[in-house]
Amino acid sequence: NHIVCDPSRPQGCVQSVLTKPLMCCDLHSPAAFSFVDMPPPTTVKNAACSHLSKYTMDEREVALCDALEDWREAKAVAKLGSDCVMDFSPGFILPSLMIDHIVNSAHHLKLQTINNLWKETHWSGVGLYGTEVLAIIHCIIPQLSDIPMLMRMPIPACPTLQPCPQVQAHASLNGSVVSASMSEVRKNRCLACGLSGHNHKLQ
Repeated sequence: NHIVCDPSRPQGCVQSVLTKPLMCCDLHSPAAFSFVDMPPPTTVKNAACSHLSKYTMDEREVALCDALEDWREAKAVAKLGSDCVMDFSPGFILPSLMIDHIVNSAHHLKLQTINNLWKETHWSGVGLYGTEVLAIIHCIIPQLSDIPMLMRMPIPACPTLQPCPQVQAHASLNGSVVSASMSEVRKNRCLACGLSGHNHKLQ
């Protein structure tokens, strides 16, 4: 300890002596730690992308994939030159996996706006190139915003019409009248006297 370190002094070694701290902790001296009294930073979670079902690609999806690949190559050449694009590939503009995800989302009609493109892909280039990519998508695979409203509205099923009670009663009354008149017609009528219930052969 500090006494053994320097026995010539009654207080011992001044270098190794334990001094009492000016403050203990934030419980005993809360004002001393006010400079670190701040809430932790909040993190904003991005909206999760949609869960897309599997499907079989047709001509539209293939055409969209080719168009996006041609677009990114043209952008990469304009930005870095053809030599750098040959060395590093145009994937730094739009990765191939991102193209696949864009095509899948476009097939399921999920890319109507720039916000939809960001939500479904989280592509870092949405701010710079989102408008151009969205125009390519809508040109090849029109999304819901491009389809007229009347074509998107489901056709309601025709309700089953129930007959009106008054109509049923009137129909049954007419039916009974018709039945009665038919029964009267079916009665034998005498050709000689004109009365019903018999004929001239049964007189």
